[in-house]
Amino acid sequence: MSTTPTQYSSLSLKEIVCLCAGARDDEAWNEFVSRVRTPIRLMVMRTAAPWGKPSRSLVEDLVQVTYLKLWEGGRSLLRDFALQCPEGILGYLKRIAANATHDYFKHDHSQSSGGDAPHVSTSDVDPEAGIEVHGSEDKIAFHLFLSEIDEHLKRCLAGPDRERDRTIFWLYFRQGMSAREIASLPGIGLGAKGVGSVIERMKHSIRDQILGTRTDFGDDQGKSEKQSSTGSRIAL
Repeated sequence: MSTTPTQYSSLSLKEIVCLCAGARDDEAWNEFVSRVRTPIRLMVMRTAAPWGKPSRSLVEDLVQVTYLKLWEGGRSLLRDFALQCPEGILGYLKRIAANATHDYFKHDHSQSSGGDAPHVSTSDVDPEAGIEVHGSEDKIAFHLFLSEIDEHLKRCLAGPDRERDRTIFWLYFRQGMSAREIASLPGIGLGAKGVGSVIERMKHSIRDQILGTRTDFGDDQGKSEKQSSTGSRIAL
């Protein structure tokens, strides 16, 4: 029995994102790039304009950096956002492109001016970015810690806004977006203060759940070890 080939051009951007976030699908990825490359490129150029006219090769490099941040740092987050706020996908992609461009020029300016202060980028804020330098065991441990937090989120969130609130939490902690930036995304439906309140509420709830679980175990040494290995990367 023959199967009808997928007509990618007829799918919505949300459906394309979900296909890209699943098993490797080169055709879905090509369709995704064909739809979002122009708005991402324009956002890179607009964000770079205050620093001077960027070269074509630099613009393309920053577009590729944007793809890497989306795929390596939060492919599942992009999928979750697409499911929760399908009308806001392009706004989300543009914000990631703007952050990547700001990071590049701030870092470049810091280096050219001889500044000694360490550069802090949205990738540095993202606890998953940069974890490679700590070795495979540390990376695995940290991914388990992120999974633990996500399980706590699923338990503590309820009601019609649970997926929106979970998305807000990870946009803040994994993509390094500010409360104002998250609030500006279509489909969020909250102001910056409202987004900040959601983040603080979830931080307190997760902290209480984690501390309560560790208290039940009665393992002070285990608690100390886990705090030392994870607490420096994500502040709850």
